[in-house]
Amino acid sequence: MADEREMAGAVRRAGEQAAPGLEALARFGYACRGVVYVTVGALALTLAAGRRGGAATDTEGAVRRLEDLPLGEGLVGVLALGLVGYALWQLLRAVLDPERLGTAAAGLARRAGYLASGAVNLGAAWFAFRLVTQASVGSGASAQDLAARVLALPAGQLLLGLGGAALLGAGGAELVSAGRGKFMKFIALRGAGADHSATLRRVGQLGTAARGVVLGLVGAFLLVAAVQGEAAGVRGTGGALNWLLNRPGGAWLMGAVALGTVCYGLWCFVQARYRHIQVGGGRQPAAA
Repeated sequence: MADEREMAGAVRRAGEQAAPGLEALARFGYACRGVVYVTVGALALTLAAGRRGGAATDTEGAVRRLEDLPLGEGLVGVLALGLVGYALWQLLRAVLDPERLGTAAAGLARRAGYLASGAVNLGAAWFAFRLVTQASVGSGASAQDLAARVLALPAGQLLLGLGGAALLGAGGAELVSAGRGKFMKFIALRGAGADHSATLRRVGQLGTAARGVVLGLVGAFLLVAAVQGEAAGVRGTGGALNWLLNRPGGAWLMGAVALGTVCYGLWCFVQARYRHIQVGGGRQPAAA
């Protein structure tokens, strides 16, 4: 027991010593994440408006579009580094628990979410890295492919259902956070940011709500697939946006969520500048 406490203390002290560099990397990661979300939202908004060049896509699709820009390979390389930074920050939140969420059920659930987010962003960073270092990179496994693999496991329907429930719950939590503006307590506005706090709060609300809608839809598709034991209906981010487009009034629905996704990207930039980020042992509020 004493050895475990000493090891945990040593890990925490190492984190505190590296804190300035890790904080800078985390902020850079938030900014790069913002670029991705703005791109996803802008492409979806263009599609909803019926303009050429639009698409309902996800992180991989956005990164591919960014690579097509002038100096796009360099931009994607920078994004890969930034996504690694964000992933590392999420993993540190999960393992070192600088926010003191603890080991109660609710705290462990939040920390598991950080762990999953870190893994997802590492995957996105790896895709971006391969894109700029290889002549040809195929698309990663689709949401349907991944769901089919889970269903093939023992108790696969239960596992898929739990994943869907988790995403649906996360989406609901985001909608509640958006409605109450709870996320503002994680932000320390100053200077020009403080002068425009009401506007920034609204941007955060719209962005967080849009993210909640997309997470909720993806989670709902997973739940349905788990009940039916069939992965064909599973959709990721791009599929969820396309599903909205194909509803009555779909262009307006998709346009609203796409605009919100752009706002979420802008909110990532706000977080990069003003968010509380503490790698060491002090107490701070937990954020999504």
